[in-house]
Amino acid sequence: MKTSAPATRPTLLMACALAAATLLAGCHATTDARWTTANDTVYRWEHALPTLPVEVRGQLPNVSHAQMAQAIPRALPARQPADPTAARLVVDAGSELAPANDAYCAATAPTPAATTSRTPLALTLALCDGTRLVASSRSQVASGRNNVDDLPRQIDHLKNLMLIGIDESPAQYVHIQG
Repeated sequence: MKTSAPATRPTLLMACALAAATLLAGCHATTDARWTTANDTVYRWEHALPTLPVEVRGQLPNVSHAQMAQAIPRALPARQPADPTAARLVVDAGSELAPANDAYCAATAPTPAATTSRTPLALTLALCDGTRLVASSRSQVASGRNNVDDLPRQIDHLKNLMLIGIDESPAQYVHIQG
């Protein structure tokens, strides 16, 4: 006796696909994990991220560097430079360029300068293991959300994207030789 699957199953799958597409349509974020190695596992970094110091670079419009550092958990004060040999996160507000290589982590944070309000503003999160760039994620910040109150949520979002990028990086594929 043949039984047929109820018609609601394909409808449910289509509804889920449509909902996912709708949620992702407004997402203007990028993740780059091309620098990861086999030792850069999601397990390692997921447990380390909450304890890493955060170096703050750049500035949001109409917000001081000190206000940004105060709003971000584990942020280093502007007068305290990050240890370039230690693992850390780098939050960069307003930079035109995304991190491109290890020089990004080896460089010291530039002195904060006044920024003019421009739209869209980019927020970049980079994971540095000493002077080695591990991964980065970058998102455009809407003009109505470029205040200090939204920073922790935006940074958590970028952390999650970065972990997804690390997990899907080619360095994480298991190579079996037979």
